[in-house]
Amino acid sequence: MSLFNQEVDVIAFHTGSTAVMAAAQERGKMAVAYHSDMRKVAPDAQIIAVTHQWGDYYSRRARAVLDGSWTSSKLWGGVREGMVRVGDFGPKVPQAVQDEVLARQKDIAAGKLRPFAGPLTDNAGRTVVAKGAALTDDQILSMDFLVSGVQGKLGK
Repeated sequence: MSLFNQEVDVIAFHTGSTAVMAAAQERGKMAVAYHSDMRKVAPDAQIIAVTHQWGDYYSRRARAVLDGSWTSSKLWGGVREGMVRVGDFGPKVPQAVQDEVLARQKDIAAGKLRPFAGPLTDNAGRTVVAKGAALTDDQILSMDFLVSGVQGKLGK
């Protein structure tokens, strides 16, 4: 509630709890649901839901265990792998916006759109990714900067 008390209009979060969505609904604010469609809890507050689709991955891993072919491995699954998706739009999101978001999701899955491609600058104006380059998964995992437009500073 603290952020809503500071006049935040839209919030995103990284927990599977419905508490943030319920608070947004109660305060007449907007929120991006995480892990599941939360329109039952916040029918007017939900903008979109970011969900993780692990079923196919777990099924393949379980089959590998059963047939003796399982090996330990590192996984960084996203939109391209079908493990992360956006959808479940709230009623306030215009159809044209929904169509655009879903089209961009398809572009990311096809490798046509790279969200972490340069040029990117940090919020101090320093170039952190040059034009034509893109952050690797390891670089994304170790980001130590805020992008242009984000207010604040990171502790060092």
